[in-house]
Amino acid sequence: MFKLILALLFILAGPACFKFEPEQFKKWFRWGGISSIVLGLVIIVLSTFRVVPAGHVGVPVLFGKVRTPALTEGLNIINPLYNVEIMDCRIMKHEGQYDAASKDMQNVHVTMALNFRIIGDKAPTIYQKIGRSYGPIVIDPAAQEVLKAVTALHNAGEILKTRPLIKQDVQEKLDAWLKKYNIDLREVSLANISFDDAYENAILEKQVEEQNAQKKEYLLVQERIDANIAITKAKGVGDAAKARAQGDAEALRIQGKAQADYNKKVSASLTPILIQQQYLETWDGKLPRFMLGDKTLPLVQLPQEK
Repeated sequence: MFKLILALLFILAGPACFKFEPEQFKKWFRWGGISSIVLGLVIIVLSTFRVVPAGHVGVPVLFGKVRTPALTEGLNIINPLYNVEIMDCRIMKHEGQYDAASKDMQNVHVTMALNFRIIGDKAPTIYQKIGRSYGPIVIDPAAQEVLKAVTALHNAGEILKTRPLIKQDVQEKLDAWLKKYNIDLREVSLANISFDDAYENAILEKQVEEQNAQKKEYLLVQERIDANIAITKAKGVGDAAKARAQGDAEALRIQGKAQADYNKKVSASLTPILIQQQYLETWDGKLPRFMLGDKTLPLVQLPQEK
């Protein structure tokens, strides 16, 4: 609108320049008037072309009244009287701290981040009914109410364990809420979930107790394992000693059996002739001092050779 007013002033100033009478300046004022008119016309012509950046839409406004449809990205030819408001249709991020309560009446503090975009062809409606501040006007109250409704269904101890389910529930309900305001929700992220200090301290103490109990159970299991290892080791040593004793006894039995077999065979092979032959082989040529005669006769000492 300001450009059109300026163009109108230039056009009106053109004819006024031709009314100056002094001859020495008449030529210059004539050229000035022509230039002023041409400049005003150029401004008017250029005002009919509007460029909308990529990822944005233009909302035409005439004397404060929103017009439709929205201008798409690129070059647009419009009424030069229109004022164009550029609105971003790209995915944007909105983050906030929200407070809620659990089913067992514990305070829950959640830092939630949302990725969203406005629906392009609904941009005139958004600009007309909400304006550009749709974050604090629409998104924050919706996120607060949806989060309260979801966390009220879970006990505080379940919230951290069922975090993915809570996120999905919040996203579905919040998307349906924002759709009524022509806002498309893409993703919800529960960046941080915390509780009051007293409850968090109680949780910490419980975790410490559980860890101590698990440690004691681990030590007990370890002691049982060590005892079983000692028993197994002692049994192994005893079995080894038993096996070694059985082996030694078996070796002695085999050795005794072999010696007995050998003696038996030797005894069976000894004949009087063989004994006499072995005696003669080992005789040193000396006569014995005693000789045993008939079984009924006593031993008689023989004379020794000199």
